[in-house]
Formats: sequence, C-alpha cells, structure tokens
Amino acid sequence: MPDLINKLSTYAALVGVIGAIGGGFYAWGEFNTRLSVLEEITYETVDLSGINDDIAELHEKINERINSLGGGLEKEIDETLAATRSLAASLEVVKGEVNASLEVVKGEVNASLEEVKGEVNASLEEVKGDTRINAKAIEFNGIMIEEAIAKSANPLAN
Repeated sequence: MPDLINKLSTYAALVGVIGAIGGGFYAWGEFNTRLSVLEEITYETVDLSGINDDIAELHEKINERINSLGGGLEKEIDETLAATRSLAASLEVVKGEVNASLEVVKGEVNASLEEVKGEVNASLEEVKGDTRINAKAIEFNGIMIEEAIAKSANPLAN
C-alpha cells in the first residue's frame, strides 16, 4: 500500500511539473506569435525621387539659360529661385507629413507592445498561480504519505 501511494504521489508531482512547464511554453508561444505579428507591420514610405528629378531639371534649366541668355537673366534666375524655394517648401511639407505618420505608427506599435506585455504578465501570473497550487498539492500529498507511513509502522493500527 505505501508503494502505491508513493507512486501516485510521484505521478501527481510529475503531472503538476509537466503542466507548469506546458503552461510556460504556451505563454512563450503566445508571446512569440504576437511578436511575429508586430514584425509584419509595414510602414508607409514617401517617394521623393520625383522632387529630386524636378530640382535637377531646374538646375539644368538655370545652366542653359545662363549660357544662352545675356540680358534679362536676373528675372529668369529669380523665377527659377522662386520655383526652387517652392519645391523646398513642398519638401518640408512632405517631411512634416512623414514625421507625423511615423509618430502615429510609433504610438500604435507602443500600444501593441504594452498590450502584449500585459497579456504576457497575466499569463505568467496564471502560471505562477497554477505552480503554487501544484506545490500545495505536493505538500499535501507528502503529509498524506507521512501519515500513511506512520500508520503502517504502528502495529496496533492494522
């Protein structure tokens, strides 16, 4: 009889440990799943190659006009400079929009990370609770085993 109780308590402890380890792996898997979702987020990019081409084209026009024109050049230079300033202002607007979009994305990523962190912490607390329950069950089984051993050692109890 003591061997049966010994084996049962050993199996119960083993099942508890396996359950705790399995819970830990489950929580780790959930964490990795959420991280892989976050890694797949794509960011919106802005193509500035058209603006660079426009600026290069304006520079070419400036050089051509300087070479081909002798008089009235100042007026055309002023017009070209105004167009260049307009493009620079447009570039600043685009830069502001890109920065605003990045801030929104950063906020969303941070919110997602906080949510994942909260869920992982909740899962860990749940696993810790299960572990504490299993520890108390093992402690209880140990006491029961000690009582059974003491009872079997007493010749008057049989």
